[in-house]
Parts: sequence; C-alpha cells; structure tokens
Amino acid sequence: MSAHSALAGAPGNRLYVGMRLTILGSGAACAGAGGNSSGYLVEDADIRILLDCGHGVASSLVAMTPASEIDHIFISHMHADHFIDLLPLRFAVTKEMSGLPERRSCLHLPPGGVASLTQILSAVCFPTDFFENVWRVREYQAGEVYELANGLEARLASGVHYIPGWAIRLDGASSLTYTGDTAPSPAVCDLAAGSDLLLAEATLSEPEHGPVRGHLTASQAADLAVAANVGQLMLTHFWFDADREAIRAEAAQRFPRSVRVASDGLVTEF
Repeated sequence: MSAHSALAGAPGNRLYVGMRLTILGSGAACAGAGGNSSGYLVEDADIRILLDCGHGVASSLVAMTPASEIDHIFISHMHADHFIDLLPLRFAVTKEMSGLPERRSCLHLPPGGVASLTQILSAVCFPTDFFENVWRVREYQAGEVYELANGLEARLASGVHYIPGWAIRLDGASSLTYTGDTAPSPAVCDLAAGSDLLLAEATLSEPEHGPVRGHLTASQAADLAVAANVGQLMLTHFWFDADREAIRAEAAQRFPRSVRVASDGLVTEF
C-alpha cells in the first residue's frame, strides 16, 4: 500500500493497479478545525464511488474532480454527518453541466432514506424532485449484490447503531469494506471477511455498555480486523479533540498488520 497527499495525483490518474481511496472527511459529527465529517472517494478502473457525504465533503470533492463524474454515491445511514452535503453536491453537478446532466449517477440510500430526504427538502423549501432530476435514486437492501460496472460489485450488511446503519463492501481490482457507524457487529465482520482494506470507525475512547450502542473504540475496530482477517486497517470518524496517534497505537496492540489513521486529503492505493 502506498500513500501520498491528494495534491500528488488527481483522481483519474490511472498509474496504479487496484483501488484508490481518497479521504475527503475523517471527522465525526463535530470534526476538528478545518476538517470534514465522513466522506470517502473510492476509484476502481474508471469507476468513482463516493461513500458518505458529510459536512464539508462536497467542497473537498469538487476541488479534486467534477461532481458530475461520480458514478455512484452510497450513504451508510441517515445521520447528518454522513449525508448532509448531498445538498451542495447536487448544486455542483448542475453548475458544472449548466443544467441537468444527460448521464445520471446513482444515489444509493438506506431503506427509508428517500422519505428522510423528502422531509429535509421540504424543510429547506426545495422541490421534492431536487435529487431525482440529477441522480437516479435507489434504496438498497442487505444481502443484495449490486453490479456497478467493469466487474466492480457492492454489498451491504446492517451494523449496530442508534438508527439503522449499514456497512458497505466494494470488490473489484481490490476489496474494501467501510463499516459506517457501528458497534461490534457479527454481520459487519462477515461482510469484511478477507478484505484487503478495512476502513473502520474508531469514535470512542471507552466502550459502550448497556442496550444502546452505536460506535467502536480503536481496540474494538482492531478486534474486528483480526476476526475478519483483513489485510490492512485504517481508522476513521474522529472527534475534534481525538489523539489520532494514540488511537492508532491502541489498535496496533491488537492488530498485527498495518494500522493507519485517516486524515483529510490522504490518498491510499492498494
């Protein structure tokens, strides 16, 4: 695995074999100063997939690549720090295209996501077809396999969160599993099995106890990586005051392979 600044190579520079992951946002609901909430650009051959679109992600994305060139958008769950920048991203598409695009990307939402976005659109006085006249809007289901293009597949599994949340796996030239927001989950572990890279949230400094759980500690993320036998672990979804090096060190005590922490602008090829 190699890594470099996002400035070193814009998306579309196909000098690598495998997948390319660009961290657009690695923060939780309140990211650090100048940082973004959840957002990850995955490239495989000529396909570009955006995983989540939290606060600040749209601006970082359009600084790198035209919004209209994103082929698929997957939203892991309907918390604002994972989807709210769909609003500015949609405006970026129509501005670039000077109107509605001829080729529509696909926006993949969790079950119930369409109804949630409709409520948001009503609250901000936007038309109900605001997203649908730019993107093909779909709701995904656990267990289904989505053929994206060129042999690239997406699968999903439900996690354990305060609202329904989903982990997303992409299999193409390489394999990546993104946990979304989840507490320890056998279904997410099964989904991640054998992935080349596990992109796992590590929000908590202490594990949650009791019946309501929704996040992982760094140690729990590492335990997930061990149980799923993944090749590499990258931790993400940090609060504004997180000590990321301490988080990495905690996970490294339990996962014997490569452990890294996500940071906005980081590019990883694997």
